[in-house]
Amino acid sequence: MVGVVTTPSILARTLAAAAAVAVLAACSSGGDEPAGLDDTPTAAPTNEPSGDPAAGQDAEAAALDAYERYWDARIQSVNGPDDSPDAFAGVATESTIALHQQTARTYEQEGITFTGEPRVYDTTVSIDGEAGTVTSCVDDGAWVGSQNGEPLPVNPDKPTVYPVQFQLLFLDDSWLIGDPIEVEGDVSC
Repeated sequence: MVGVVTTPSILARTLAAAAAVAVLAACSSGGDEPAGLDDTPTAAPTNEPSGDPAAGQDAEAAALDAYERYWDARIQSVNGPDDSPDAFAGVATESTIALHQQTARTYEQEGITFTGEPRVYDTTVSIDGEAGTVTSCVDDGAWVGSQNGEPLPVNPDKPTVYPVQFQLLFLDDSWLIGDPIEVEGDVSC
């Protein structure tokens, strides 16, 4: 898993949410499992907001979890390269998944692979209803690319530490990572 570093308040909220789930699980009866718990949704997420997102800290924790899983999937996609959409299921919108699949296919055709992983830190989540943004800093100095076994040349115009921002959308009862957004305002890494 990517080492996503969160602010202390987000980490505290995430731990509190995990503790609440553990308490609820411990308090539940030991009877038969309700029908339908094993049912896996078969419909692919749409790009239209729907449902009733959890409010406040629960929504932020769920969005942060999706973001962490997004980075795990993104690393798997690039390091393989792996063009399977499976790792992105329930984590990203259809358009975002398609973008990563195309990138992985291009890397495979060009003989490009990556090793290591980026450091993702200083993550903030902003939610307004069924949409929001997630912003963080990325240090990809340890995420090293090669082409046909030879190191990729370093791009002098691209910094190894930079801010990123993505759409957050509440679709089909879960927070999904949407398209990247140009970072605006005073975000420094």
